[in-house]
Amino acid sequence: MRAIARSPLSEQQERIVSLVEATIKRMSGLIDDIMDFARGRLGGGIPVRLCETDLAAVLLQVVNEISGARPGRRIEADIRLPLPIMCDGPKLAQLTSNLLANAVAHGSPDGPITITARSKDAGFELSVANAGEPIPADAVERLFLPFTRVADGGKQGLGLGLYIASEIAKAHGGRLRVASDETRTVFTLEIPG
Repeated sequence: MRAIARSPLSEQQERIVSLVEATIKRMSGLIDDIMDFARGRLGGGIPVRLCETDLAAVLLQVVNEISGARPGRRIEADIRLPLPIMCDGPKLAQLTSNLLANAVAHGSPDGPITITARSKDAGFELSVANAGEPIPADAVERLFLPFTRVADGGKQGLGLGLYIASEIAKAHGGRLRVASDETRTVFTLEIPG
């Protein structure tokens, strides 16, 4: 695919290449989610490899990928992580991608999605917020369970994204929580130092 993308292409061919690349990335993400689900269910949870990471760069890359795949959606990033963070960058990229994809799929198409990240003591906090219908209270209790989906008018998905995001948080010694009301829904990741 990369070889094709490097050759001179018409505007229509460029769009097709972009669509194919986005599909490949999405399918790869689904496979990663299924593999992580299997690892988590077989015991031991999701493995992480901790190292000092420029998490700000990782998060901005995810924002750029999601924005590129959904150019009609506005994603506002306020990321202030001046120092490296001890974490598994690829796993936190996966968690962030799952949260942003969830906000794109279930949030109001007219409102912005905001991602905020801050250093906190020796750890950090990340939140993804979107406007839209609140998550029903009875559904909030089940959101982080595998294969859980809130009634959503036929939107696609396996119902693993939030479960895997929660497992990644746990693997880092942190937690993922949600708050949802009539004004917005906010998923917050807290990882201690």
